[in-house]
Amino acid sequence: MLSWPIDPGIYGLLLFLHCLIGSVAALIAKRRGYDYRLWLFLGLLGGTAAFVVSLILKPRAVSAQD
Repeated sequence: MLSWPIDPGIYGLLLFLHCLIGSVAALIAKRRGYDYRLWLFLGLLGGTAAFVVSLILKPRAVSAQD
């Protein structure tokens, strides 16, 4: 068996926090006018990187459809 320097129980916590940060990134992007499902996928995949990018995003111009 491999001897890991970190307690194995911490991996679940890190995975949870990664997904939580990714979900928050999706919510921020949605509030700025971007597709929620796309950003949820990107957030769950990218975690903190997606969160930082969602903070940098400029709000999308909303087109008026009659």
